[in-house]
Amino acid sequence: MKKTISIVVAFIILALSAMPAFALPSPTASQEYKIIIHKTEGGSGTYTTKTDKDGKHATITAHPKNGYEFVKWIPKGKYDSDGELTDKTLSILLKSDVEFTPVFRKKGTSSAQESPSVSQNDSPVSPKTGDNNAMYFFFGALAALAIALGLVGAKLAFMKK
Repeated sequence: MKKTISIVVAFIILALSAMPAFALPSPTASQEYKIIIHKTEGGSGTYTTKTDKDGKHATITAHPKNGYEFVKWIPKGKYDSDGELTDKTLSILLKSDVEFTPVFRKKGTSSAQESPSVSQNDSPVSPKTGDNNAMYFFFGALAALAIALGLVGAKLAFMKK
């Protein structure tokens, strides 16, 4: 009877320790990425987003102030696009959190006088960074430890027989 109880307890520990592994996000699930467009001295930008089976798409548009003209986008992050960074409106497919800084210049000046001059982000929310790999590693290590303890318990139960 003690042997049966030890085996049942070992399997319960094994099953419970494996649950965090099944809670991992699906590798095929659509990711929710953030997009930020910084304001600059010569203007700003806006974006619209939509999510479909391919992922999260965004359209970014530069809006120069009076007396300025759009030059290019300075990107940070992973994305795909068929357009050019010099397009005032750009359609992108987000592959990570991304930031875009529009570059403007005063009309009638040369490109050597361009300056993005990014404004301060006063948002109380920190941008999302990284992922939860450390958490998954922790739960995996915990599961391995539980499996090892369960096997040792089962082995001891068989040895007492």
